[in-house]
Amino acid sequence: MKKLIALCLTVLMLASVMLPVMAAAAETEGTEAPTEGATEPTRAPNECGDGLTWSYKDGVLTVSGSGAMDDFAGGAPWDDYRSSITTVVFAGGVTYVGAYAFRNCDSLVAIDFGSAMHTVGERAFQSCEGLTVIHLPATFRRFASESFEGCTGLTEVYCAGGMPSFNFNCLWNYSSITVYCPTANPWPASAVEELEHNFGGRLQVLSADGEDIFDFDTEETEPETRPATEPTTEPTTEPATEPATEPTTEPSTEPATEPTEPETEATAGTTEATEATGEPTEPEPETEEPATEPAPTETEPEDGNFLAGKSWIGIVIVAGILTLLIAGALIVRASSRGGKYLS
Repeated sequence: MKKLIALCLTVLMLASVMLPVMAAAAETEGTEAPTEGATEPTRAPNECGDGLTWSYKDGVLTVSGSGAMDDFAGGAPWDDYRSSITTVVFAGGVTYVGAYAFRNCDSLVAIDFGSAMHTVGERAFQSCEGLTVIHLPATFRRFASESFEGCTGLTEVYCAGGMPSFNFNCLWNYSSITVYCPTANPWPASAVEELEHNFGGRLQVLSADGEDIFDFDTEETEPETRPATEPTTEPTTEPATEPATEPTTEPSTEPATEPTEPETEATAGTTEATEATGEPTEPEPETEEPATEPAPTETEPEDGNFLAGKSWIGIVIVAGILTLLIAGALIVRASSRGGKYLS
């Protein structure tokens, strides 16, 4: 038995020593694996996507090639020039601006999106306060979440194609902004109305020539004024007067009188009968007492008869109990005296 216990202790000691070593080896293997499959280190210094390159000169950053840019949540390769970039040019067939690509470029004032741009990624131009106007090609279809959020100087956005997707806070500049759609191909009115409503009146859609073809002012003001005037006046006047008088008088009288009609008729009949006969009106309280106080009148006589007719039973019971107590006391006393004599 002692040998078995010693063997178990030895196994436990070995396990406590080997487990930390094995865990450390697993952690080192897990950290080394992602570095082998990572694609970022394989990019050349001037590459920013598959088939895309970038260059910077005199404040102008140019992205050339065809395809989509990488996302740069961990930092873009041109971060050293971020504060001095004034213009961004997408040359060739660039279709996608990577997420966080030009975030916080305070000096950025102009963007050339080229002729193939489709989507601006999440927070791609967030807080670029120097932007005032942007022009998007007919191929553009999507503003990603917060793509231009915080661009406080941005007031005009020109879209040459169909209505794009406006995602969460994509054009929220904390004031107001105007979006221009093509004159020859206006956007759906229902979608535009919903867009303006979602922006809380801070966004307006006009045609490219500046005309307000989506005039929702009258349609929006009429529902706002009608609920503000009609519902407040009608319910306050009509329900306050009519329901206050009609329900209080009619329901109070009709329900109150209708249920009591049989009673009143009965009483009226009794009074008429008494008047006809000339007898006193004592039967009315007799009929009312059984209706109102049936329980007390029935129970009181029963209790009184019980006490009056059967009081002797209680006297006998009390006498018997006293007799038993006296007899018991005498027996106890006698036994105590006998014990004394015996001793």
